[in-house]
Amino acid sequence: MAFEKPGQFFGRAARQGGHKQLFVAVVAVVALALAACTSTQPPTPGESDIREVLETAFENIEDRYAGDVTSRDLSIDGLNALADADPVLRIAVADETVSVIYDDRPLASWKSPPSRAYERWAALCANAMAVSLQESTTLSKQGREAALKRFFRGGLANLDQYTRYATPGEAGLTRARREGFGGLGITINYEEGRTSIRKVHAGTPAFKAGLQVGDTITHVGDIPLMGLSQRSVVARLRGPVHSLANLIVHRPGAPGPLKINVIRAHIILPTVETKQDGNILTIEISGFNQGTSRSLGKALAEAEREMSGGLKGIVLDLRGNPGGLLDQAVAVADFFLNDGRIISTRGPHRRANQIFDASWGERVRKLPIVVLLNGRSASASEIVAAALRDSGRAVVVGASSFGKGSVQTIIRLPNGGELTLTWAHMIAPSGFSLQGHGIIPAICTSGEEERLGISRAMAEKNAAGLRFLRMHLAKRQVNRHDPNRARKLCPPSKEKPAEDLAVARFILGNLSIYNQSLKDGGPMIAEH
Repeated sequence: MAFEKPGQFFGRAARQGGHKQLFVAVVAVVALALAACTSTQPPTPGESDIREVLETAFENIEDRYAGDVTSRDLSIDGLNALADADPVLRIAVADETVSVIYDDRPLASWKSPPSRAYERWAALCANAMAVSLQESTTLSKQGREAALKRFFRGGLANLDQYTRYATPGEAGLTRARREGFGGLGITINYEEGRTSIRKVHAGTPAFKAGLQVGDTITHVGDIPLMGLSQRSVVARLRGPVHSLANLIVHRPGAPGPLKINVIRAHIILPTVETKQDGNILTIEISGFNQGTSRSLGKALAEAEREMSGGLKGIVLDLRGNPGGLLDQAVAVADFFLNDGRIISTRGPHRRANQIFDASWGERVRKLPIVVLLNGRSASASEIVAAALRDSGRAVVVGASSFGKGSVQTIIRLPNGGELTLTWAHMIAPSGFSLQGHGIIPAICTSGEEERLGISRAMAEKNAAGLRFLRMHLAKRQVNRHDPNRARKLCPPSKEKPAEDLAVARFILGNLSIYNQSLKDGGPMIAEH
């Protein structure tokens, strides 16, 4: 998961050089000047488009990637990956030349540019790809976009696992998850070609039009949905904001098909769900998109109104949350902090070194908080957990988190695709790197022994429970200087055991245990 906005690195409360500022790292709009290239073949159709994509990618990788990589490295690895698609296609790299050879016949040759001459390497690769596509039946059948994807897969293979290329189609889907899309406001079930409504989100066009859970959508306009792929169905249901979707719906109990017209609106997928259990509010955040902090603010305001000051504690459930937008993680943490550090980032690019501090003022002042994590809690969710743990604001319960402590920025490419590029690493307020370590809970529930012991402790109530939890915390305390060992003692389980919520409610109902957990379950010791 990446946590970023296309073309932007967020920082609502960022400081650089000691000055607060709004920081936006705008993706460079490259002047697409065409580099000269010596070739035995003239440029072929499509070469210019490919060149623009590669030029944008190479420039940004050389400038922003959190590691040392050259356009030559990317080019040679990418061209070799392209050649692997056809057994008789070969890229020959000599000291000063790069050649394309097909069935032992030299097709074209170019003089090798300097390693960091990204414009010239982009031109060379674009020509080589165009020639290969023209000559290779295998590549031509797959098409230009498939060849470009193969090239990037090879070119980026030696970089970190989070740096990747997305085709225009793939990029469109991920943008929709981050930024929203023109749609109806429903969640669908797709089974054996049948499209039924699993959820209708409140306040959306679907809700206002009267669509219901259990409805089966058979047609959008004149197009039947049966037989279409799930991706095609989603594409039919979505469309431009304010456009009309004419649906034919089968509803259980209705005498016949229903014709329902829905005006599409900008839909941001919901990521926040709340549940009140007595005087405890459980907030589950499934991801961090553009609507997350706004939804959280509404949920907290509603809970405050309904409970009229009777709220005694909050469970922030981040289990299974893979991350999302950095600015949203900062904003969510800020709801629960009055001041202090939220996260900082470090990288070779000067703009990658950022500090994010709390600034809004705490919305839930003095309320005890428990954060739930598991092995699928990553990235932006780890930012929130680290900020609340290190500030002494929350007790972390569950399993060790994933340990994704890198920051990505997204580069929009001229073909509509995207390059997700790692350019910094995250540092917790305590000074500890999140990469590979993640967040280690104060109270671990990822082992069967731990779950049984915790269940017995809670059954015995206050005094016995306190003794058990103190022993458990002491076990972890021994390993504060050894995060790898501590992580092994609390492995990153992907499960969501019921014990997590039970422990959270138990310690929120016993302030002495909660306070002891805060004291003994603080941050790991930063490496120096």
